[in-house]
Amino acid sequence: YGVKTMWDKIKEIVSLIFGSRLVVEGTGRTFVKVPMWLAVLACVASIRLAVLTALLVVLFGMRVRVVKA
Repeated sequence: YGVKTMWDKIKEIVSLIFGSRLVVEGTGRTFVKVPMWLAVLACVASIRLAVLTALLVVLFGMRVRVVKA
């Protein structure tokens, strides 16, 4: 039917968190390549640090990708 239930959405999010990597790249080099679950854990541990990191990524023109592991 094409309708996603709440359970399907939860499974999709869990699959994304545990089955992918966060990659931050800038001017010809990779700065960060970590499992997504570790990035989520760091974000939950310190919201201020996550916001500061996001601002720095934007200011320095870096590219952020989520890659399947």
